[in-house]
Amino acid sequence: MTEVLIREAIDEDGPELIRLADATLAEHAEPDASESFGAAFAAPASGFAGRGGRLWVMTDAGGALVGALGVTPHVRPQEFEITALFLAPSVRGQGFALALLAGADAFAAASGAARLSAWIDTRFGGAIRFLLRHGFVRLPGTRARHDGTPALMRHYARDVPAA
Repeated sequence: MTEVLIREAIDEDGPELIRLADATLAEHAEPDASESFGAAFAAPASGFAGRGGRLWVMTDAGGALVGALGVTPHVRPQEFEITALFLAPSVRGQGFALALLAGADAFAAASGAARLSAWIDTRFGGAIRFLLRHGFVRLPGTRARHDGTPALMRHYARDVPAA
């Protein structure tokens, strides 16, 4: 198993987050991540905290960013949304996404949320399977990404586990 450290993001993580997002999105022939996440990752810790959320990153033994998960409050009361989820291929399948999700659950519960949701690109089969394995259900509705790609997104949600 790979040795990793999970910590809250700092603003200086921005360039590495863009690199990780680029690498992840490139697996699906996506446009440059800076187009989609540039503003959010310019000062990621401040940006997520300023919206009432949190962003966690995962680093490998060499200090390189290999994972990230961010949540922000949803417009619906008592709901948080996963707005960033990236894992490098080298750390997938080892339980690290679940560890990141556990942190998001704890933060959401401590913030008074009862529900956690995510809009996931239909091409991201691994992310969809992960959510379904961990209690998320697909909700009605599909939306476009509005980023110049023909991709569609589907909505998933589940209750935040009781602490």
